[in-house]
Amino acid sequence: MLFLQSAWPFLIPVVVAFYMFWLAWTRGGDREEDSTTVQYEPPEKFSPAECGALLDNAMSPCGISATIVDLSVRGYFTIEKNGGGELPVHQQDYVFQLIKPQSDWKNLKPHERAVLSAIFVPTNPLRMLNEAISQLQKVAGNSALASAFAGVQAMTTNNPVLKAVEEAGGDAPRPTAALSESQNHFYLHKTQIGDSVFDVMIAGGYYARRPDRMRLFYVAQGIVIGVLLAVVGSVMPANGTPWFAWILSGALTGLIVSGFGWFMPARTVSGVHALAKLRGFQDFLGKVEKDRIARLEQTPELFEKYLPYAMALGVEGKWAQAFGRITVQPKWHRGPGGDFFPMELVEGLSGMPNQTGHVMARTAGPA
Repeated sequence: MLFLQSAWPFLIPVVVAFYMFWLAWTRGGDREEDSTTVQYEPPEKFSPAECGALLDNAMSPCGISATIVDLSVRGYFTIEKNGGGELPVHQQDYVFQLIKPQSDWKNLKPHERAVLSAIFVPTNPLRMLNEAISQLQKVAGNSALASAFAGVQAMTTNNPVLKAVEEAGGDAPRPTAALSESQNHFYLHKTQIGDSVFDVMIAGGYYARRPDRMRLFYVAQGIVIGVLLAVVGSVMPANGTPWFAWILSGALTGLIVSGFGWFMPARTVSGVHALAKLRGFQDFLGKVEKDRIARLEQTPELFEKYLPYAMALGVEGKWAQAFGRITVQPKWHRGPGGDFFPMELVEGLSGMPNQTGHVMARTAGPA
């Protein structure tokens, strides 16, 4: 009898495990995996950041760095590495020189414009807050909530000091910017960049719901359920159930919900088909067999065109090896010497994902 009193709380994680398994089987995961065949171009006209997001179900610093290189290759600005080999890779800085005017940005995808703005346009946190409140006001489910958002926004509009702060700086981009200079505000744009990418993916039918938000939802649910069961343990010992049984039951239940929930963000059928093509493209970029690369003319233009995709998919080193000693003379990258070879150019850009991740992770506190 004592054993049953101690063990019955563990029936809860068992039942939850069966339920989450059923939920994951019917709603989660990519159940219709396509066979992978080699692809020689990115699927669905995806940008590098969209390719990385579809592959990883998340927006990563590599996706941001790949977007930066892609925009530079397309002539929007130049990149100059500052620091050379004297500094560790994660401490090297990158200086950007704007080439195309802001009027040309309208032809870009939303996340690409967001990256350019994060780099070149001075950030006004108060203006960003008001824009976010305006968006929340539009999607508010009831009039009371919309009215509350309008009241918060009115505080800025009616306050002369706050209004002056919001209007300060303007929207004109600066001609030169360093990645390190963005450390105190780039993280404010991280959410907007990720939203822009996944909004397009959902609108295109590749996802039914935002995968990053679904993961956070299930992780939060797991934590809440686990804490509630643990709290119950402080009451149940009076009925003969040991408190530690409820603590362990809550921890197991929380881990089960969070673990299964991590695999819930399923791609749609269209998303699965696109993922298969993307893996085929990744296979092409990551393979160095001569018979494959020989099917395409080995030119600097081809190397530069697909370099951002290789960065987003984590195979930039192998992509560079495929081109051997072909000479690259990039107009968009400035560094010591005149000519670059593929591996030298990739090594020169190797610190950018680390530096981008460092900048994105910074808070508004002191450097």
